[in-house]
Amino acid sequence: MANPIDIAVSKAKGMERSMEARRDGLVGVFQTIARQHGEVASLMDRVKNDARKREALWPRIKISLLSHEKSELKVVYPVLDRYGELEHFVAEHAEEAQQLEDMITRLDAMPAQGEDWMTLFEALAEAVLSHANEEESEIFPAAINVIGQDRAKALDDKFRATFKDFKAAFEKVTH
Repeated sequence: MANPIDIAVSKAKGMERSMEARRDGLVGVFQTIARQHGEVASLMDRVKNDARKREALWPRIKISLLSHEKSELKVVYPVLDRYGELEHFVAEHAEEAQQLEDMITRLDAMPAQGEDWMTLFEALAEAVLSHANEEESEIFPAAINVIGQDRAKALDDKFRATFKDFKAAFEKVTH
């Protein structure tokens, strides 16, 4: 079970990331996604810095990542795919999402205390950070320019509800 302090730190990092995203012009669903990026990055850092946290935090990280990606693929990227100038981002995102999911599956099949697990986890953390930075610095600003702030705000509730549904489904399978 995750330590409440780890969760509180994660939430604080998420809020910090959300405020930075807003400052950088991201609104609505894109600001929510940035908050989630900050939360999971914080949890991943805590695992990298303390091997004893692996077993407690990995289920939460896995559920967050899978719920996040599935929600993006269901709610956000189909909207972006309607615009020719954003199509290349959609294709690239789908490929990266599959790579992340493959890494998660491989991690799940390994003993968490092994050295190989940590090596793969660090690669996953780097991939997640790179993916999040690309979305927040390139994809989302371009998307807002194309779909507009009102559409970005309108997508937020649907994304949050979809995330909640995926999270509940993954939690049921995990527990």
